[in-house]
Amino acid sequence: MKFTLNTLGAPGWTLEDVARNARTYGYAGVDVRLIDGDVISLESVRANRDRLRALFQDADLPIAVLATSVKLATADPEVRRKTAEEMSEWVDLAAELGVPVIRVFGGMRPEGLDTDAAIQVVAEALAGIAPRAEQAGVAVGLETHDDFSSAATIARALADVPSRAVGAVWDMYHTARMGETPAEALSLVGDRLVNVHLKDARRNGDTLELCLLGEGDLPVKDALRLLKDRGYDDFVSVEWEKKWHPELPEPEVAFPHHITVLRSYLNTLGK
Repeated sequence: MKFTLNTLGAPGWTLEDVARNARTYGYAGVDVRLIDGDVISLESVRANRDRLRALFQDADLPIAVLATSVKLATADPEVRRKTAEEMSEWVDLAAELGVPVIRVFGGMRPEGLDTDAAIQVVAEALAGIAPRAEQAGVAVGLETHDDFSSAATIARALADVPSRAVGAVWDMYHTARMGETPAEALSLVGDRLVNVHLKDARRNGDTLELCLLGEGDLPVKDALRLLKDRGYDDFVSVEWEKKWHPELPEPEVAFPHHITVLRSYLNTLGK
């Protein structure tokens, strides 16, 4: 497995800081969610194409994912049309930059759509982008998040989209929040897995509070074991939600700690 640093965890870093620190800490790639502290957009990625190429297109530190904010569940036909156009532009931009995956969300189920209808809308959007993604050589990953936090829900959407250019981004925090074990989540998404988000959290009543890896209750090591047993050898995003939770420890603390913990887990699994 190859661990990537997700820029969501470093809102105070420039892209140059990200590149320097990711290499120093020993990460194998970068997930671009923020550029210079701001959530990415088509415009900001295009405006920084030269910087992104210069900083991250070496084999030792590629961009693994463009972590977009695209949300697919909507009852409005015009919004669906615009969302499809935006997703197409993200696929083309990822292909231009040599990025293998774009992340999208199902989003929150809007008023007027029940669960079945929302899943159908998302599946239709993914089916619509699949031919373009196949041609571009880019995978579109639907993340376990929002009203699509359950791997079971993601699996239902993907069942109607057989294209291998469309798959799942497994965020184990959200599947755990939904009561799914790593084994259950992985059995549901099966071979449709295109990316993984790992983080840890402590249980506090009915909530999960984010914390440094190894200090919480999420079965991170078990998840890695299951991924290893399945032969998953692709990118795993080390996500740290400092952008949304400024009270969390600084990235200079979190990211070196996380890669050290993950390497120790892999060393143990190797034995």
